[in-house]
Order: sequence, then C-alpha cells, then structure tokens
Amino acid sequence: MNIVYVYGRDWPSEKAGISFSTYTGYGIAENGDENNVDMIFARNTDQDTGKVLSDYFGIKPLNNFKIHLMNNKTAFSKTTKFYFQAFNKIRKLNKLKGVDVIISRTVKFLPFMYLLKKIYNIKVIYEAHSFYLDPELKNEYDRKKEYIYQKYFLPKFDGIVCHQTPIRKLYQKYLPNQNYSTITYGIKQLQRENNIWKNQYIGYVGSLYHNKGVIDLFKAFKNLDTDLKLLIIGGRKKRINKFVDLAKELNIEDRVEITGWVDRSEVDFYLKSVKIGVVPVQDTFHGRYLTCPTKIFNYFSHGIPIVGSDLPTVKEVVTEDCGVFYKNGNVKDLESALKKVLSSKDDFYKYSNNIMDRSKNLFFKDRGKKFIDFINQVS
Repeated sequence: MNIVYVYGRDWPSEKAGISFSTYTGYGIAENGDENNVDMIFARNTDQDTGKVLSDYFGIKPLNNFKIHLMNNKTAFSKTTKFYFQAFNKIRKLNKLKGVDVIISRTVKFLPFMYLLKKIYNIKVIYEAHSFYLDPELKNEYDRKKEYIYQKYFLPKFDGIVCHQTPIRKLYQKYLPNQNYSTITYGIKQLQRENNIWKNQYIGYVGSLYHNKGVIDLFKAFKNLDTDLKLLIIGGRKKRINKFVDLAKELNIEDRVEITGWVDRSEVDFYLKSVKIGVVPVQDTFHGRYLTCPTKIFNYFSHGIPIVGSDLPTVKEVVTEDCGVFYKNGNVKDLESALKKVLSSKDDFYKYSNNIMDRSKNLFFKDRGKKFIDFINQVS
C-alpha cells in the first residue's frame, strides 16, 4: 500500500502536530515493507532528513518511510504555495508508483485531496485535530473558509480518524453518515527508571502559552512542602523570561528549572528524572473537545504517574488507574492532587505499574496498524 501524509507545517519544529504526524507515518511504515509512506511537509532544514529523524525525533530511518520537504519561500501566500506543491508532488508519486491513500490533518488541503480522489480514484482520510462545522462556535473559531471546506468536502471523504471520543462525537453530530475510527496517540519507547520513586522532579512538558495552565502549576508548587524541584521541559525565551519572573515573585526561583525547547530525543533524557507528570489542560473549547495532550504519552513512555485536570480529553487517556485528577482552574485542588500522589509509595507504584501495562499496546507501530485496518475497512 502506498500512502501519502500531508501536513503544511515546517519540518522539523517544536509544533506538536509535527511530532504527531511524523510518528503517525512512521508507525504505519513500521508495519511492513509493503506499506510505503511518503510524508510531505514545508521545509525547515537543509540537513539530511535521515539525520533529522535520528537526531531530532530519535527514530531510525526506514527504507519505506520518506520525507519530502517543499521549498516554501514566495512573495505570495506560503500556505497556498505549499498546497499546490503538495498536490503536484502527489501527482508525480502517483505516476511513479501509484498512490492508494492520502491522509492529512490540514483543513485547507481538503479541496486538493478531493480533486485527487476524483481524478485518480485515491482514498482520502482526514485526521481530525480541529473543528469548524458549527457556526455558533465563532467566538473561538471564526474561520468561514474552514467551515465551508469541512462542510462541503468531508462528507465526500472515505473516512475520518479522531484521536479521542470527545472530538469524534462532535463530528458524528454533524456528519453522522461518515466512517470513523478513534485512534489515540502513541509512544516510541517504554522504559521506566529502576527507582522512579526517588526521582527529583515534578515535570511539565510543553509550551508556556498563557492558556496552558502552567501558571496554576507554579502557584500550586509554591505551597508544596517537598524537596522535589519543578522541571519545565519546553518554552521559548520570551515566555521563559516571564516564568522566571513569576518564580521570583513566588519565591521559588531556586526550586524551578526550565530547559527551553529541546529536541524530541532530549525530552526523554529529562523525563528520566521526573517523578510526577502534570497535564494542566484548561477548560477551553480546544481543551475540552479537540486536544489529545502529547505530554500524557511522554509521561506514559517512562511510567510516570500523572496529575491532570478533570477534562474529558485528559481523563479518557489517563483514567483513575494511572493518576489523580483535580478540578480545572483550582490551584488548591491541584496542590492536593500532587500531595496525594506523593503521600503513598504503594499508590504511586500502582499508578506507575498500570501505566506500564497499558503502554505496552500504545506504540506507534500499534497506532499505525489501526490506521491500516481502518483504510482496509473503508475499501
């Protein structure tokens, strides 16, 4: 099977979608040499793509997994140029070896996918990470073009892949006759430290945007009577400076470390020192319905118990078997949840052991197999 995955973002980059799509395609390719995967991204490097896969993403290059980078420098719209380049690249690949399936999470590429389906009879699968089908949600998503694209083209697609139940239910409400599969995110490795209970950090992986809940984490951490430190894995300089100032304001600057953005492979190095992983997703439309926090799977891959906000997008993956939830936006409740995990070594290892058991079926190869099964199902 020849599969093309299109995502119109710069590769590589710290964007969660870049990791999401790269590991998705890689997982499909891991299921056998008969599954040839061509990934199409916007260029953000002149390095050999195999070296980037190895050094940045921490994965071994495969002969049946190819990265194609489109040069995106133009006086016109970068995104528009990318779509036409990707469209023409797929036409060339189809002429060269045939293309069986196109997968994309990019809404503005939907018209191009539909056209390729009509011309070449190629299956098209949309991987849903955004939602524009309800005009009443304009307060957060005033995207008329995206609304039109999803409303007109998605009913004509072969299927929609959702990463969690909340976003699937949204789509099913407006497109009840479409084919769906729920395929959550995955992990690339599973390795727990021998004595994780003695790890020295409460950890957070991700960006430092104001809507990520990290301010609540800082405030809750201030009141913890513990020798543990707070490790923030991620963040750009401008926002790091704001959180350094916040740490000083809270008088916890000696207890907080911020790495800044690091390669995906380096994330695993830092996680080896983390005792509890925090998922402070905020109660926004995106946080409640659309997100699938990749940090959960970062923690899972090291058997790290989780403290997360009590939103459906967090609870569906973590469950009460793998961590403790707190009332979203409630700093005192977050503080109590952290204390609860730290209060009992037996409960701590119960969470960690449950994570290790569940994660055995969460490898990207397993996720890729589910994609292949769904593609065959909608044949």
